[in-house]
This record gives sequence, structure tokens and C-alpha cells, in this order.
Amino acid sequence: MCRLLGVTNFDYSTHSKLVENFCELARSGTVMAGDPPGHEDGWGLAFYQGGELVVHKSGRNLLDETDRVIGILSGAGRSPVMILHLRKAAWHDSNCTRHAHPFHRDNVVFAHNGTVYDYKRLLPDITIAGVGEDALDTEVLFYHFMSAQSLDLGRAFLDTVSIIKKGYKFSALNCLFSDGTKLFAYRDYSKEPEYYSLYKSRSERSSIISSQPLDANLQWELMDKEEFLEIAL
Repeated sequence: MCRLLGVTNFDYSTHSKLVENFCELARSGTVMAGDPPGHEDGWGLAFYQGGELVVHKSGRNLLDETDRVIGILSGAGRSPVMILHLRKAAWHDSNCTRHAHPFHRDNVVFAHNGTVYDYKRLLPDITIAGVGEDALDTEVLFYHFMSAQSLDLGRAFLDTVSIIKKGYKFSALNCLFSDGTKLFAYRDYSKEPEYYSLYKSRSERSSIISSQPLDANLQWELMDKEEFLEIAL
């Protein structure tokens, strides 16, 4: 249960307001019916510099570390893609940097909004090293599709999604991921579509994907259920 933001052709001088408005969702972001307000259980961001992935994560409330995030992104300046994640933990006693999103392997980075409840059934199919013994659903989901032999990252992800949709219990599979050459986005849910939303927009040379609209001056379109985007950078 989280909030997601992805921006292609990211330039902090152009997109600083988007970043600031997204950080505010840690306080005011939409929550599921009956849930307390806030997405305060950790944060993470990822971007690319010189073709290399850079990831920063924290298990702390972003409201206490907004200056750190802004400092990192303003210092980075530009990136072909930037992903920012706010966490609202679905699992008891898991508020820590270890379980903050995004997860990454090699040059691929993955952030998720939703829960796969019976995720441990996916573990036997993981054939690559790196998944932690205490891994939760998002990390297992990531390593599952990264285990595929396919060189097509989008196809590998959709194959894992197909397995989950056929025989697993999940709330949503909303996610953003990238290999440094493309930004991928997917929206799917089994309940509460108002919460498990994902919007797309354009701003000059940039594509923007966000759990909620962040700027009234931009046009936002709600992604369809099961819509998958593969955006070249």
C-alpha cells in the first residue's frame, strides 16, 4: 500500500514541484477505506547517472527526510528516468530500510503498490541469487520475473503477472520499473480502484506516471485496469 511516481527525462529544475507535491502525499495521499492517513513507513528513490543505477532508501517517515530527498535529486540534476516511492506497510513490524522500495538488481529497479498475500508460493521458481530470507511480497515478485530467461524485461514481468492472476490472492499489482532504457508501468487491482489508481501525463519531453495527479496545470489520464506501458527514454 504505497504511492508511486515515475518521470522520464527527469530534470530537477523542471520537475521540482512534482517532487515536492509527491512528498506531501506522505501526509495527505489517498488511503484505503478505514485506513489511518499517511504513507509514512519509509521511502525510496532511484535514478540513473552515466548509465548506472543509483538507489537511496530509508525506513523513516519521508516527512522527516524531505530535505534529504530534495537534496539528492537537486544534486543529481538530470536523469533519463526517476522513480520515487512512498511506503504504507502492509506487513506487521516491517518499517525499515531493508523493506523499503524500490528493489534492484544489476541495472533494473522495481517499485510496487499492492500486496501479494501468498507470495511465498513463488519462491521455488526463483533461480537467481539475492532474494533475502526475510523477503516480503514485492521483493519476491521482483526476483521472480528477474529469474526469467527472456531478454524482454516487459514480457518477463507480464508472465509473472499472469501466474499471480491465475492462482494467487492479491490486492493490487501497480508498479513502476526500469532498466535505464525504458520506464515500465502497470496497473491492476482486485479491490478499491479509487485507492489503487495510477495516472499518466506528459510535460514537454517527459512522461509522468503517478498514483495521484500532482499538478493541476497538467492533464492526467487514469490508466485502465491491466494497462501496461513501455515508455522508451
